[in-house]
Amino acid sequence: MSDLSLGTFEWGRRVDEPTARELLDAYASAGGTALELPAYDAPAVSMVTGMRLPSRVQLLARVGVRATEGGGGAQLRTGRSDLLTDVRALLGALDRDHLDVLVLDAFDDQIPVEESASVLRTLVDAGDVGYVLLSHHSAWQLSLRAADAALPVAGAITEYSLLRRAAEVSLRPALDYLGLGLIAGAGLGRGVLTGQYLRGVPAGSRGASDLAGYVGEYLDDDSTRVVQGVAKAAAALGVEAVDIALAWNRRSLCASTIVSPRSRRQLDQLLGSDLVLADEINEVLDQISDPCS
Repeated sequence: MSDLSLGTFEWGRRVDEPTARELLDAYASAGGTALELPAYDAPAVSMVTGMRLPSRVQLLARVGVRATEGGGGAQLRTGRSDLLTDVRALLGALDRDHLDVLVLDAFDDQIPVEESASVLRTLVDAGDVGYVLLSHHSAWQLSLRAADAALPVAGAITEYSLLRRAAEVSLRPALDYLGLGLIAGAGLGRGVLTGQYLRGVPAGSRGASDLAGYVGEYLDDDSTRVVQGVAKAAAALGVEAVDIALAWNRRSLCASTIVSPRSRRQLDQLLGSDLVLADEINEVLDQISDPCS
């Protein structure tokens, strides 16, 4: 996978179709290889339907969760009938005969492991799915899935950044032991690691939108101290805070980091970021952030 995966979290919300097409074309032209769909029923699905994906760009499609009526929560759909229905409906909506990568977006302890594993094997055997990634799975849940030799589990997607390092406690060791990869979701700390919130909430930012609660989790004192440290390192090196955040993820051996730019300018900045952190700077960043966060 390329260092950056293109997220479509805001496509159909704050990213319109012409901008989405421009982002995809620029990303593919720069060598990008992965496009993430956030959920079966996300607005991005209808946008992607009308686009011709370059052959080198693989689709990472999340299934297993649907928004409840009114958008106030999430409904787990990991049983055999639900998964078969949702995957084949998604294939129909996208006008595709297979998903490059299916991202199982939840572990439902009310569904027997063998039941959900069986449907995944059915989809793989039928050619509907190429590879499987796991999201919102703990280390033991991941290990149960990966123990099935018939499932082409390639790794996990989990939120991971200088503001969220909980994966290092158990999930990352499990992945390393099993020889699987880690894809960092929200690798810019939901946008907070860019430093844009150090002086308040800018108009037009996620923090000023209906995502204020999502961003607000990282606007506390502990997170602010980390972001201030990132900004200080960036100033010392003559780079931007986003360069530090992405370089730290690369140094942490993430297979890829998912980013969700809303403009061509933001995407170009991300694609042009190739900073390599010196050991001493990386050590300081490790010290100011919390591995248990």
